[in-house]
Amino acid sequence: MEPDKVRIAVVGGGRTGTPLIEQFIDIPYVDLVGVADTDPESPGAKTAKDNGVFFTTDALLFASKGDEIDLLIEVSGDPSVKRRLKDAFINEGNRHTIIMHDLVARLMISMISEADHLVPSFHPGDEGIG
Repeated sequence: MEPDKVRIAVVGGGRTGTPLIEQFIDIPYVDLVGVADTDPESPGAKTAKDNGVFFTTDALLFASKGDEIDLLIEVSGDPSVKRRLKDAFINEGNRHTIIMHDLVARLMISMISEADHLVPSFHPGDEGIG
């Protein structure tokens, strides 16, 4: 990793993940290291593959990457994914990677797009992990 770069993986290549993926590809201080989606034909999957970014249909694979990922953005819309990811990261002993919540992703999208309001959630049932 180059100094002063954030290594990011995105889980979910749909309505929330795709705008982030598109932005991260062009940001010089971001190293988009992977995208996961259960649908290999999702817009985010296509964007990742078209830009040479690692793609997988198995998000849990990211847990084995250890400290190669600084920030994992989980915006799959499947409430069980965040819990399974957290458990996989614990089992792998990964205490480095931060798993980011949908609300933070919405804040980032709002800021990137210079919106005058918080963009709506496509995952209203997304909750943090206790």
